[in-house]
Amino acid sequence: MKTTTGCAVASALSTFGLLLLASKAMAGGDLQPARIPAEEIPWPGGAARVEGTAMRAGLQTLVVAGDAKGGGLYTMMFNLPANTKVPPHSHPDVRSCFVLSGTWYFAYGDARDDAQLKALPAGSHYTEPAGMNHFAETRDEPVIAECTAIGPTGTTFVNPADDPRRRQ
Repeated sequence: MKTTTGCAVASALSTFGLLLLASKAMAGGDLQPARIPAEEIPWPGGAARVEGTAMRAGLQTLVVAGDAKGGGLYTMMFNLPANTKVPPHSHPDVRSCFVLSGTWYFAYGDARDDAQLKALPAGSHYTEPAGMNHFAETRDEPVIAECTAIGPTGTTFVNPADDPRRRQ
């Protein structure tokens, strides 16, 4: 049985592993210097059908380092509007994520069960293991989260009717 300390250590090791891979991936000089204050982040329009995201209306996605469609390390930021429900879905890549602002309500599972949602305020860490279904929501405030992973990424919804790519 895992203890809370064991989970924290496993999470830290997962994050450390991604950071180690990041240092190796970035050693080739692909990462350029950047200093962007929060109010100057160049959020794109609400393109909701971005691969590797929850694809909800109003979602803004910005890849800040790497190439999420390629086979290497990348970091992606998500800006989700208030009162957004994200249905169960998964990604093929292993992700280490942080909540940067707002409170993100997050859970694992194949079916939405609001009782399983855990409040993750700004500064919280969570993971999205490869192929593990998860669901989430924002409530009365928008949320900005950042995930680092090794691509390529994608999105598979548990219920195909939740996939906006299937709608005309």
